[in-house]
Amino acid sequence: ATLRLFSALSMVPMQFARCGALLAIVMKAQCINGASSSEQFQLHPDQPARYKIDLDLPAGQRWAHVLADVLQRIGVQPFHDYFAAVLRRLQTNYTDSFAFLQKHVAEWQHAYANVDRDALAEVYAFADALRAYAQSDDERQTFERDQVFMVQIMMEWMNIGTPRNGECTSVVVRRPSGAVAHFRNWDFGPLPNVLGMLSAEVDFFFGDSKRRGFRCLLALTHPNKWTTCMKEDSFSISLNAREYGSGHEQGRTPAAELARLQAGALPRVALLRKVMLADSYDTAFTVAATARVLTSMYIILAGPAEARAKLEGALATSTEHGRGAVITLSGNGSSVDVLPLPEPGVGWFLVQTNVDHWLPAAQMSASSYRREHVKTILKTLGQDAPLKNLYDVLQDQDVFPPGNSGPDDGRIFRPSTIASVLMLPQGVPAPGEPWSVSLWRPATSSNVQRMPTLMV
Repeated sequence: ATLRLFSALSMVPMQFARCGALLAIVMKAQCINGASSSEQFQLHPDQPARYKIDLDLPAGQRWAHVLADVLQRIGVQPFHDYFAAVLRRLQTNYTDSFAFLQKHVAEWQHAYANVDRDALAEVYAFADALRAYAQSDDERQTFERDQVFMVQIMMEWMNIGTPRNGECTSVVVRRPSGAVAHFRNWDFGPLPNVLGMLSAEVDFFFGDSKRRGFRCLLALTHPNKWTTCMKEDSFSISLNAREYGSGHEQGRTPAAELARLQAGALPRVALLRKVMLADSYDTAFTVAATARVLTSMYIILAGPAEARAKLEGALATSTEHGRGAVITLSGNGSSVDVLPLPEPGVGWFLVQTNVDHWLPAAQMSASSYRREHVKTILKTLGQDAPLKNLYDVLQDQDVFPPGNSGPDDGRIFRPSTIASVLMLPQGVPAPGEPWSVSLWRPATSSNVQRMPTLMV
């Protein structure tokens, strides 16, 4: 994809040209070329490949041109490495649950199809295409439909557990003009370098029905997982995983998890699709906040002010500023929690990591120090800071608080960070661009420079 600059943002006091800046990042040994954690690196953000997908095409056909291009350029090895790593991890860490899933995979697929038939058809089409390109028996076995399906639902039948550092950081800020900006770090694993290699920007459109389309950043290992998306002039969304116990949520058995899916509880993929097919921020909010979900998650939304035509009386001036919310969804069926973007004069940002917003910072609450780190920097910068400065908070790699040596060390940019994304759901004047991606993985010789050792 070509480089896109924010050249005419009415809501910021300066132009935003992100590729000119270098970023110093301390990386762990397993992440970049075997370097030690004491070495510092400068990275230049790359741009992911960009594709268009017609959602009016049959689910089994719509990704064919993308797969043909990717497999011809890269081959199946990255897909194989990632799928095999996920399956090994699940089998090792959740042996009994994995055995149950293998034994009952047909029941899982049938129940999955009942809540999101399109998603299952896409998974099958991907598996078939990968298998057709496979060169070995091991690859062909890894790309069987059942195996690929199990990888796709890894976060559906197994809770996030207790990660050492958590996954993903999402931020919504209100600018002095009242417009909102929504940005996030996408952190995931295993093998973040592989996920970065297979990441793509996708413009989804509707060729026949002419419905309004949207753009997403996703990894082609999970083509139907719309976790970072924007429908311009309407709303943006990011998904953050919610830490809620080890294994299945609240210790549920795999059989109970399957029963919930069979009873209609939505996997996150199905909910994300419903949200992104909404035509407005209000509809997207309602879909997310009223969903009955299979496992816990956070849905972070941002969007423009409510249309004046929908307001009456005194309310006509009460929502002129852009809106945002963190929606906490629990897989145990308890009530939904909504944390709205504060009203002007009360506050101007929301920060969500992987811990409930009402819990204080503590080592037992993974990612809570990361959350407080972001908040502290934003408060120091202030609402009037240039948008670039606010967005660059995502690239901060210092521990927090200083001297923190615990498992939750408060770093914002971490070894699992694959990309940073900035979304302006209210749009910008031409020739500006309301969407920007900085792809940090894979770390290659062209975008990583080794610097003198720096002890941290």
